Amino acid sequence: MQTTKHIGKIDPNKPIVALTFDDGPSIHTSRILDTLQKYGGRVSFFVMGNKVAEHKTRILRALHMECEIICHAWDHPDLTKLSGRAIKKQLFDTIAAIAKVTGTVSLMFRPPYGYTNTKVEKIAKKLGLAIVKWSIDPSDWKVKDADAVYASIMVTVKDGDIVLCHDLHESTAAAMNRVIPDLIEQGYQLVTVSELLMHKYGDIEPGRIYEC
Repeated sequence: MQTTKHIGKIDPNKPIVALTFDDGPSIHTSRILDTLQKYGGRVSFFVMGNKVAEHKTRILRALHMECEIICHAWDHPDLTKLSGRAIKKQLFDTIAAIAKVTGTVSLMFRPPYGYTNTKVEKIAKKLGLAIVKWSIDPSDWKVKDADAVYASIMVTVKDGDIVLCHDLHESTAAAMNRVIPDLIEQGYQLVTVSELLMHKYGDIEPGRIYEC
């Protein structure tokens, strides 16, 4: 994984949550970073390989803020419908694009749509990649309503959750203006997925699916 140097900063007596953002970067990624810069915390971005070069500045800003940049896929296909060779290319090309910009290598990924099967899992294990899903889905991509996204997260969230969002939407960025400070006010530590999983499991295993 890219970095676990902040694992020691986690207070075991306080709850933790990992806010994650798929399908970006986009212009709205900057607004989420603005909110994080104001209130604190770290998040994880599962990025599209074909957007990495275009949004290099945003990615480097996120990395500088101790956020995490992780592989999603190159152009968001359903991996379960691809050949093994095509699956590997989706992952390799995205990981390479991230590494070229950040100098870090992602050792996990989130399959588009969360779809996986035995073939995808076997390839992930062979490539040394863990599979990260989520435990809370506010359907921000569908509702596109900041108040609804906020309510869905805040009513459901609990210690150790992984929250799925998408930094493609203005409404999601607007929701984070409330979600981030309110989670912090409630005592939550906003950590990266790597930090959460290592805090909870100790080690992260290639090929294993993590949902919370």
